[in-house]
Amino acid sequence: MKVFRKNYPVNRLLFLVIIIYFASHGQGCAVFQNITQKEIPQVPPRPESATPLRQAIATLSVSARVNIQAPAGDVTLSAQLRYTGSDSLFIQVRDPLKRQLAQFTLTDRRYTLWLQRENRHLSGAELPETIGNYTLPHIPLDGLAELLIGQIDRNKSGYYPVYDRHRRLIRLSPKSDNRTVFIYDNWNPIGIYYWIPHRVNLNFGKEVKITIQYSQFQVEFRKLT
Repeated sequence: MKVFRKNYPVNRLLFLVIIIYFASHGQGCAVFQNITQKEIPQVPPRPESATPLRQAIATLSVSARVNIQAPAGDVTLSAQLRYTGSDSLFIQVRDPLKRQLAQFTLTDRRYTLWLQRENRHLSGAELPETIGNYTLPHIPLDGLAELLIGQIDRNKSGYYPVYDRHRRLIRLSPKSDNRTVFIYDNWNPIGIYYWIPHRVNLNFGKEVKITIQYSQFQVEFRKLT
C-alpha cells in the first residue's frame, strides 16, 4: 500500500498521457479539435435569383464612426445613417462631443445639406467643392447611397468593381479617376444572402483618406413577391 501511494502521481500522469495519445489518434480526435479550434461561420452561396440588397431594403439604419485624414487636419466624427429604399439617404453627423454638426439628405439624386454650426443650407445635384477648411473629393451623387454600403450595381459602367467568391464587393475604382479607390472588408450578415461591410476605406489619392466603421445595424426588408 505504501508503494502504491508513493507512485500514484506518476501512475496518474502516465494514464493521462495514454488517454490523450489514443484520443488524438482515434475517434476522440474530432471532438478534441472541435473544442480547441474556433468555429468559422459558413457563408451560404448567394443564388443568381436572389434580389440585390439595394432593391430588397425597405429601411436600414446604421451607426458609423468616420475618420478623415486630410491636409487641413485629421478629424473623427460619428454619424447615423438611415436608408429608405436604395435612393433615399439621411445622415446626421456629430463631433466627438456628440454635438450635432450637419444633416445630409439625398433623394432622387439631389441633396440638401444643413450645416448647423453655421446655420447654412446647401442643395443641388452636385456636392460642393469645399466645406469649411476641407476640400471635398469628387463623389457623384448617382449611386452615393449604394456606394457607402458596398451595393453598387455591377452593371454600372462608371466603375471597375472587384468581388469576392461570395459576390461581395471588395474593391471599387471609378473609371473617371484612377487615384480613387474604395475598399470594403469585414462583412456583417444582415440576412441569409445579405451583408453590410464593417469597414469602408475611401482613398482619394494621397490627399484625403476616409475610413468608415459601421455598427448597430437595423434593417427591414421589403415584402417581395
